[in-house]
Amino acid sequence: MDRILIQNGTVIDGSGAPGFVADVLIGDGRILKIGPELGDRPDCAGAEIIDAAGKLVTPGFINMHSHADCSAAMYPNMESTLGQGVTTEFTGHCGLGVAPIKEHWLYMFPEKKAFRQVNPEPIGGINPYGAYIVPAERMRPAFERAYGQKLDWATFGEFLDHLRRVRTGANLATVAGQAHIRLQAMGLDYKRPATEGEIRAMEDSLEEAMDGGALGLGLGLDYHPGLYASREELLRLMTLVARRGGIVTAHTRMRPNDYYQHKANVYESYREFMELGLESGARIHISHISNAFEVTPKDDAMEKKGVRRTLALLGQYREQGLSVTWDVIPYGAFGPFHYPMAASMFQPYVEQCGGVTAFAEVLKVGNYRQLIAEEIRGGNHASRGIFTRFNPKGDPEWDTRQRFTRTKDETLVGKTIREAAGGKDSLDFLLDLLAEDPQASIIQLSRRPEHTPDRDEFVEQQDATIGLDTWTFDYDACLNEEGMPLECGSPATYEGMTAFLEREKARGVSVETTVQKLTSNAARCLGLTDRGLIREGYAADLLVVDYDHFSACQCLADPRHGARGLDYVIVGGQVAVRQKIHTHVRSGRILQAEKG
Repeated sequence: MDRILIQNGTVIDGSGAPGFVADVLIGDGRILKIGPELGDRPDCAGAEIIDAAGKLVTPGFINMHSHADCSAAMYPNMESTLGQGVTTEFTGHCGLGVAPIKEHWLYMFPEKKAFRQVNPEPIGGINPYGAYIVPAERMRPAFERAYGQKLDWATFGEFLDHLRRVRTGANLATVAGQAHIRLQAMGLDYKRPATEGEIRAMEDSLEEAMDGGALGLGLGLDYHPGLYASREELLRLMTLVARRGGIVTAHTRMRPNDYYQHKANVYESYREFMELGLESGARIHISHISNAFEVTPKDDAMEKKGVRRTLALLGQYREQGLSVTWDVIPYGAFGPFHYPMAASMFQPYVEQCGGVTAFAEVLKVGNYRQLIAEEIRGGNHASRGIFTRFNPKGDPEWDTRQRFTRTKDETLVGKTIREAAGGKDSLDFLLDLLAEDPQASIIQLSRRPEHTPDRDEFVEQQDATIGLDTWTFDYDACLNEEGMPLECGSPATYEGMTAFLEREKARGVSVETTVQKLTSNAARCLGLTDRGLIREGYAADLLVVDYDHFSACQCLADPRHGARGLDYVIVGGQVAVRQKIHTHVRSGRILQAEKG
């Protein structure tokens, strides 16, 4: 039995209690002993020694809102997950996922290199609120060509068996996404209420998923095809989950849609979900919680008041017997999509030219620049993707919502396009810049807000759990073809948890409090009774952190790296990361929860 002895570290056990200096002995995937000076014990003979003097020993972090299930089959080493101290990903949210796929494959975006072999992406990139569907059988050979991995599952249980077989770097606790369950039952004719037979087929599919290891169901009521689900359909599925002691998560209905039968606002969407929770008896979890109340004026005090009213609303339902928990996406995280290069704002034109470098050269020739500038100024940008389109005609403030993160001229870094233009027309300035500096990078402030009093207030709550809303990748991953503007997943994909820990430290929050939100709070929500704490007999998912020198090393232009000061990541009793070197041991598991 391989053993590891972590000596002289300050144990932050995940409970919120003050840290204490102790040794931790690990063996057979479990924490065997916690105490002082364990090195002289006979059962420590031959153990690998990790000297943690002056460092913290914490439970591995749990990402409570992850889409890692959509990419773990392509990137089973899960470097971006482990490199920020996450040892467990809670996945299947927003109704999304990659199973079951008996007939249809719904595009989940990280598999772009395979999907584009079967079907073209919309010009300028995707709209996550749309649906791009192809036959599953067409995806199988494309998937293997793109990733060297077999897409050898049809049911949800087979998908989890695939992950167990190839093994994953981190643990996954997963719910089955509503989208594919509904799509397989209804096919392409899904923009309507389901029939009785179709609901029964969904129930059978959900039963199979939970038999195979799913913890419950993930709803995505702002996305195709889930937004068309009737109350009866949702109630039937949630009742099934309740009967089996599972959990239901939801991205609730918050976007305007003519199909919805109530106002598309956060308050009504939360009420709908909690009423369904009460009636079905299911434990429910609200994904990426936000303020449910309109507040005026929108200053910090009123935003925080709205958060407290939202939590009071949840409290009212708890008093009626509802089990409801939630996660919050912290400051700096903004979902999985990230287009860090300024050239992405001209995506269709770049593709037309054959790449970023070629685009820069064409901008210097003839009247090409003039033609595309006139087209864009007229509100006719060629892109149809919501992340790469801008419209100076309809949105005169467009140039105030991108901030430069990397340019050859370092004096421009930190400035918006308008500020950098210094009085020159912003579109002309940007095209001038890209002609000379095609690798210039930006961050879209409309998606990554710099001021988040509402999120900060949720984070302050004692029972908060933290979710990043990201995929899992390796550090060499990119979604784009060679020469095109970089797509690599958002910064939070690689540094979200460590950036959160670093920010909380700077705000003066105790490390004990922060670690509790990342560990035991999350484990309790999921019913994981042997994780989230450093306790004898618990699973050995542990971190050794040099907190004095700890840094997320944030890089918005290219975030594909791990943290400084995260010395060891241990998953299932095996070292997954040692001094920033990934061992690719793949000791993660598909986790099961205690029912009820």
